[in-house]
Amino acid sequence: MKTAIVLSMLSLAGAATAETVAELHENELKAIDTNNDGFLSKDEFDAFSDYAFQTMDEDKNGTLGLDEAKPFLDIKQFQKVDRDRDSNISRTEYDQHMTEDFISADQNSNGQLD
Repeated sequence: MKTAIVLSMLSLAGAATAETVAELHENELKAIDTNNDGFLSKDEFDAFSDYAFQTMDEDKNGTLGLDEAKPFLDIKQFQKVDRDRDSNISRTEYDQHMTEDFISADQNSNGQLD
């Protein structure tokens, strides 16, 4: 289930659309929606985003190399997140990207994805 959740989260991050949230498997959404209200708040999104990063960071060095990210991101997605082009996704780059994706997906600007 952990891999499925990470893949779902990264699909969400890549697509940045409310429709993608609707496509999450119900059990995966429940795992992310910690207060069980049927929506993803920014706090829930951030908490799961943190979990996803830590899960992908296999060597626990605080960055995602291409080999670590390959199972979850294609090369174009990797390059988009790797803003400084150092062939690693830093935690800052990842967090910035995930925040931008949340804002894009929050189409009615209510601070939650529904």
